[in-house]
Amino acid sequence: MKKYIATRTATMFGVLLITLLITILLVGSNMDTILKQGIVFQVRSEIIENPAIAESFSSVKDFEAFIQDQTNQKIKHLGLDEPWYSPQRIGLTMYKIILLDFGQATFLTSDSGSSDVKDIIFEKLPKTILLFTSATVIISIIGIFVGALAASKVGSIIDRITSSFAIISSSFPVWWIGMLMIFLFAFTYQIFPARATPDIPASSP
Repeated sequence: MKKYIATRTATMFGVLLITLLITILLVGSNMDTILKQGIVFQVRSEIIENPAIAESFSSVKDFEAFIQDQTNQKIKHLGLDEPWYSPQRIGLTMYKIILLDFGQATFLTSDSGSSDVKDIIFEKLPKTILLFTSATVIISIIGIFVGALAASKVGSIIDRITSSFAIISSSFPVWWIGMLMIFLFAFTYQIFPARATPDIPASSP
């Protein structure tokens, strides 16, 4: 039994490493480009927020050289000066992912103001679990009821409609259906919030 568990654990860990490696190989070059563009945006934003820095330069050339220098320093600090396919970069990236060290977000922050990606994920995780669980329960109840009804009337209109709907709905990407539902129920009919569960004041009934 112990040998079986150890074998299964080692297999799962190996599959995880292979999956991470394939993912890094697929998105590595694009992620480097996105990260470097984010650094440039961050440097320029910091200068815009502090006009005294921009005013200290006598020419545009010096200003652009300063931006480039700051960008290069940040790129080197993050290790982006090495090619994304270098063993050191790939190994470090896999190591950080295993430790759930996803780095810092460029544009997003948690409600507490943290830009740590891990904090952002863990902050949204409870509501994600609630959404997934409640949706699964609702879908299961409706699916069992409708499926039993269709099975009891094979060849009927209900059976054909149910089968057709199942085939059509499973053909669409889930993320696209989600965006469509958000647009429909959050923006068109304004029944549900678009992004998050709103806080209900204690004084509300």
